[in-house]
Amino acid sequence: MKIVCIGAGRLAHHLMPELQFAGHTITQIYNRTPWPAVLLSQKLHHADHITRLEDLNTEADFYFLTIADDAISEVAGEVARLHELKGIVIHCSGVSGLDIIPLPQRGIFYPLQTFSEHHEVEWSQTPVIITSDKEDISQMLHKLARTISSVVYTMDEEKKSIVHLAAVFANNFTNHLMTLTEDICKKHDVPFEILKPLIYNTFQKAIQIGPSESQTGPAIRGDIKTIDKHLAMLEDQPDVRRLYQLITESIMRQ
Repeated sequence: MKIVCIGAGRLAHHLMPELQFAGHTITQIYNRTPWPAVLLSQKLHHADHITRLEDLNTEADFYFLTIADDAISEVAGEVARLHELKGIVIHCSGVSGLDIIPLPQRGIFYPLQTFSEHHEVEWSQTPVIITSDKEDISQMLHKLARTISSVVYTMDEEKKSIVHLAAVFANNFTNHLMTLTEDICKKHDVPFEILKPLIYNTFQKAIQIGPSESQTGPAIRGDIKTIDKHLAMLEDQPDVRRLYQLITESIMRQ
């Protein structure tokens, strides 16, 4: 398949090389500022880089909008205004719906994964969620997704958004808690490395036997004495103290 990439952020830098590796051709990369598109084009064999949507190649099979959620509607509208495309326009957002693409040939290709600059993704095990309002497009996107992943789901917009909400808890919130953990360690001159085996085992147990069955600690035991001691230690960090209280209360209600 011939693919045009609109946006050259972190997702594009992970996804486009993988699609190329799967046998597809990335023909063009658009980005408002040239340097990110230049860097991405260097990872690809045949991709030109452009900075004007007016110069978009109109002969591609798929147009991936790999841009921030709040920019999808504007850019998709501009593409629709400038061009009559035969190919399918796709966004990769977990929370946005189909209607922000004002074109008949549209779909959603949502990789359920976290993307960082210096961390490679195992694409074969990364779930890809497909959403479309047309069965033929859904099948085409499903077929495309299967070229890079063995885990592909077709979902409606509501289910996809619920997955995205759950993913924020599973990834973003847990990572933030580990960031706060690291801050506590730094503040008290304790090596964060000492916690790494515990962190690893926590997630391993949650995956193997389920998070509710894996819960341990003072809150699940109802150990008020320990909880009060921890709260006293956090007196000078009121935001973190309140977060500790909220999570403790939630666990105790479990």
